[in-house]
Amino acid sequence: MAELHFDCRDIFRVGRYGFDIKKILVHLFGLIFGYLIYELLVYASLFIVGGSAVKQFWDTYAFLPVCPLVDYAFEDITIGAMWLGTFVLFVLFFLTSTMVSKITIEQLRGDHFFSMKASWGFVQNRWKSVFGTLVGLVAILVILALIPTFVGLLGKIPTVGRFILMFASVLTPFAFFLGLLIVYLLVGLGVSLFFAPSVVAAADSDAFETAYQHLAMLWNQSWRVLIYEALLFGVKVICTPIWIIFCLIGFALAMLPIHLLIPTDIQHIMWQADRWLGGSITKLAALPYMEYFKVFDIGSEPANLPITLTIAAIFMTFSLLFITGLVIAYLFSIASSGNTLIYTILRRRVDGANLLEVEDEAEVSEPVAPEAPSSEDTSNPDTAGTEEKVE
Repeated sequence: MAELHFDCRDIFRVGRYGFDIKKILVHLFGLIFGYLIYELLVYASLFIVGGSAVKQFWDTYAFLPVCPLVDYAFEDITIGAMWLGTFVLFVLFFLTSTMVSKITIEQLRGDHFFSMKASWGFVQNRWKSVFGTLVGLVAILVILALIPTFVGLLGKIPTVGRFILMFASVLTPFAFFLGLLIVYLLVGLGVSLFFAPSVVAAADSDAFETAYQHLAMLWNQSWRVLIYEALLFGVKVICTPIWIIFCLIGFALAMLPIHLLIPTDIQHIMWQADRWLGGSITKLAALPYMEYFKVFDIGSEPANLPITLTIAAIFMTFSLLFITGLVIAYLFSIASSGNTLIYTILRRRVDGANLLEVEDEAEVSEPVAPEAPSSEDTSNPDTAGTEEKVE
């Protein structure tokens, strides 16, 4: 079992807890699966639009995922496909975050060999608790918001509406407290977006208990939630750029000998990969100090790109996407591991429960064997007489 201080000092361990191959791979698999679904949905919508929509999108973005929040001149069906793909990514993130949180809490409990398969089995049993918490809080908010809305609709009734508003104005103080409750639940919903996977994984709770734990943390330890999340954000800001630098150096060292031997071919490959990634390599090369990474030099547009270099550019494109996924996966791993650790600390602060101490079910459920009779019992004359009568 990990030795924790159960205070802010433990947050600085999150960079190490997040840098775990199992946790990074779990989030990476979720990102890859979500990316494929996103691209399939977007291109399927473009095929439905027809005409030159597919060609125009391919010439501009190709394999680059496009954020639906940006104002693009796409058809409504394409925008809808982007939002649907974003929702799929959101769902997959919560599922993979629950898996990583389960691996983290078992690691803190001393089980360093808890597998990804076991964490996936846990998610299959508890995914309803994760999303049920969010849906439940949203449903309560909608119901509470319908009360003043209903009063406003009654006020629109001709003639009678003004009298209804007059009598309803008596309940203004109660409406004020209702508004405070809505604000509290909104903040609780925001907290659940951070902690729902961690609470379910660490406490093995259902949707109702998970929602209660969120509101209890917010009510009893709100200032610690803010401070610990700020510290976790600082860990992300420090650790993620370090990981990016290591990935860039690793990629540059792997490609530098090839770039020195056949610079023209590598430039052509990078030019084609940059075209398929929507100019991302050009933007990357424009960052400070990136001129030292010669492998990102795309050169000029080739007159005629051979089929062999085109195939190589395809592998280069997906390799760069894979490296980008590794960076994002590490960031997500820090977030999932950090929120699990924060919830473990806050739970100890709220009700004194140590989630790292798990009672051994095997010892509890093991039946107690009856004691064998001693030699003194067999020599007891009363017992002997009883045995003779039985015989």
